[in-house]
Amino acid sequence: MKKISLLVFFTFSFSLAIFAQTITAPTYTGRANKLLSTFQKDTLQVLNLPFNDSLRTHWERLPGQRLGLKLSHFTEAQKIALHELLRSCLSTQGYLTVTAVMFNEDIQQKFEPNLGRNEYWVEVFGNPSSDGFWSWKLEGHHLSLNFTFQGNRMISNSPYLMSSNPSNSITDSARAGLVILYKEEEMGRQLVNSLTTKQLKKGYNSRKKTAIVYSEQDKNNITVPDEGIYFSELNKDQQSLLKQLVTEYFNNFNTGEVPSVDAFCNKKLRFFYVDSRVKGKPHYYRFENGSQIIEYENYDNHIHCFWRTNNDFGKAIIK
Repeated sequence: MKKISLLVFFTFSFSLAIFAQTITAPTYTGRANKLLSTFQKDTLQVLNLPFNDSLRTHWERLPGQRLGLKLSHFTEAQKIALHELLRSCLSTQGYLTVTAVMFNEDIQQKFEPNLGRNEYWVEVFGNPSSDGFWSWKLEGHHLSLNFTFQGNRMISNSPYLMSSNPSNSITDSARAGLVILYKEEEMGRQLVNSLTTKQLKKGYNSRKKTAIVYSEQDKNNITVPDEGIYFSELNKDQQSLLKQLVTEYFNNFNTGEVPSVDAFCNKKLRFFYVDSRVKGKPHYYRFENGSQIIEYENYDNHIHCFWRTNNDFGKAIIK
């Protein structure tokens, strides 16, 4: 009888906890509206724009002024509300990586005074409601986050750009040894160096990397040269390593808001690596499967990572 009572108690407690969490857990729309509610009407005209504004589908990684509201104009309470929204849209790994990228700009500020942790802008597009389309973005040097929703459901988290300069903080004694985007670099090199001589003919080229990655050359479509080694042409160990690397990128997002790694590794998926295979030298690689692309480039100690899909800004869903 005692065991049955305990079972009933724990079952009831667990159900109650799930029920309470369902009621009290803030929604995407709730967090976005909480952020908007902290601003006066005149500021909202800068921060909250119509959903069909052309700025919604514009993205850029270079430094420079943006439209929207700059972080340096946020109060402490407003920054807290912004971080609550940001944390909800990313995994813990993604949130910590993004904030590390932002704070890392303080190092470059020593050389480029126009950079720094507050040189980022926020825009909210449309009305965060229970059924309509709306979106928000956080963008500045080395960072472009674009989240699109239908009501409380995220329908797109691309384009997504995260970068780091320096990647390894060897120029800052206080943060010496801190490396951002470490696995993205090391595992990419490990994968290309695992290729056999025959595989290298398809999956690698020693030519110099392009000055601008393909994600930036065509910001409306995914267009890459007809080159690369297919996933099916890799052995099981190489396939496992490739999946681990793709997982590292996908782990920046919430479960269920990116494709599964197995779905990403479809029959069209190709891997291609360019330039040096030696640590510390410029190099580039990509994964592309016809509808999604991951690109990585390294200018010696300066990394850019891109995630794009055929549903950038929700365009495959929003007609």
